Amino acid sequence: MPTTPEAPTLQELNVDEINVSSAVLKAAAHHFGSQCDKPNKEFMLCRWEEKDPRKCLEEGRKVNECALNFFRQIKGNCAESFTDYWTCLDYSNLGELRRCRTQQQAFDGCVLDKLGWERPDLGDLSKVTKVSTPRPLPDNPYHSRPRPEPNPVIEGKLEPAKHGSRLFFWTW
Repeated sequence: MPTTPEAPTLQELNVDEINVSSAVLKAAAHHFGSQCDKPNKEFMLCRWEEKDPRKCLEEGRKVNECALNFFRQIKGNCAESFTDYWTCLDYSNLGELRRCRTQQQAFDGCVLDKLGWERPDLGDLSKVTKVSTPRPLPDNPYHSRPRPEPNPVIEGKLEPAKHGSRLFFWTW
């Protein structure tokens, strides 16, 4: 008889959402990636190892909390330059970043001066890193199946097929 999976309660799923557009996310992506790197990688490692999103709710909460704190700090310190930057990206259809380099430079300067965050170099956030986690390793982290039993030993003498090979007509 099939069992019903244990669903988390609504209280466990209730978090403050980040209601921002894609232009805002694209404008903040580099700084957000460097500031929330550890919680994001911890969450992705949990999702990869567990293969069950219900087991990673706590890590997801940490990612959400980091994102909320990040945008609060940006809003409190560099709201004007950030708004100019994401508005420029929004009006240029998110495609041509070269049109918004002056706004990007102003935003990066504000973030560096007021928050001390340097914009990471191109490719820094995509480097392979090792993640140290207090979470125990799952029983089967690769979700591999057990090895199959070896083929049984064939007893007796093998005779050639009575009417020849099936591949006789395939001549290519």
